[in-house]
Amino acid sequence: MSEQDQVIEEFLEGKPRADTWRELRETLQARLQDAVAARDAAAPDNPRRSGLERKVRELREQVAALAQEEAVTRFVEDSVRASLSRPRPFSSGGDDEDDDF
Repeated sequence: MSEQDQVIEEFLEGKPRADTWRELRETLQARLQDAVAARDAAAPDNPRRSGLERKVRELREQVAALAQEEAVTRFVEDSVRASLSRPRPFSSGGDDEDDDF
């Protein structure tokens, strides 16, 4: 694991990385598509349809939550990467008056 990845892992405090959130979201997105197809295939008077509609709503909410987690985590990871790659300002460590300009 690179030093950069180690810093990101420490910063996330054991929470999943953005790629993991993406994979989870994609899995739920596939389930959502299956649920929508099953709901649309059910006749309007089919008693299962209301359960399928509830499942579709729940899956949509979960997909949105995972997308938000992915976006926030991606932002954090990118911010850490940017901070680590930013050049450090030069500091002489002395008490010279010339440092105050």
